[in-house]
Amino acid sequence: MKLLTVCLAMVMVAGCASSGYSQFYKPHVDASTLPDVELLGPEEEPEVYTSDDLAEDIYTLRSKRYIAVGYSSFNGSKEDVKKAANQAKNIGATVVLVKSKYTGTQANTSALYVPNTQTTYHSGTVYGGGAYGSYSGTSTTYGTTVIPYTSHQRRYDQVAVYFVRSTKKFRIGVFVNDLSPELRAELGRNTGAIIDVVIEDTPAFYSNIVAGDILISIDGTLVKNARHALEIMNDFPESKKQSTFYIIRKGEEREVEITL
Repeated sequence: MKLLTVCLAMVMVAGCASSGYSQFYKPHVDASTLPDVELLGPEEEPEVYTSDDLAEDIYTLRSKRYIAVGYSSFNGSKEDVKKAANQAKNIGATVVLVKSKYTGTQANTSALYVPNTQTTYHSGTVYGGGAYGSYSGTSTTYGTTVIPYTSHQRRYDQVAVYFVRSTKKFRIGVFVNDLSPELRAELGRNTGAIIDVVIEDTPAFYSNIVAGDILISIDGTLVKNARHALEIMNDFPESKKQSTFYIIRKGEEREVEITL
């Protein structure tokens, strides 16, 4: 019985020590290799936020200059968010966004094999050399007793996204993506790029460029796709003070002047 107790205790300790946040972590990039970012200091603790809408909250953090460096995703018993904070510390992330959703209760049936012994007492008579005698004794049988048991575990989908904050000065302040096939069909065009994120406190932000705008041209140059849009913006000379974005917003085309 003592051996069984020790074994079960070891299993429980091992289960507590493991973490899905670290076991199922997938990096986007090594945060320590990024230029112009704030990493978590050795004596600092990351900020942990719970989320009901990951897409919206990720957008909010990105607009505040935060860069996602990796994520954890797994299904299992609900874990303390402190384990997500520990994983953030391991990778130098300053902020971690966590979400969990109950997915159901799982029944697990198993068996415990408990060692046991059974002692048999026996006696009788013997005849030898013209005389009768008696004997008695015991014999021991060794075996195991099987004890079936069922446990119930509440399971959750759990996600954590880890961020560091950029200290880079943005010349314009937008991130762009390629148009999806559905959006191309809706717009009736193949060229252009969609504004994915607008960084707060940047020229684009104060010129009222908003996420979802379709960027058609920059300073009269037709935008082919997201990469082409970035190439045009990255080629702006330092002396350039203003840029004109030609966009589609809610089906209407318009010009937006951006002061750099």
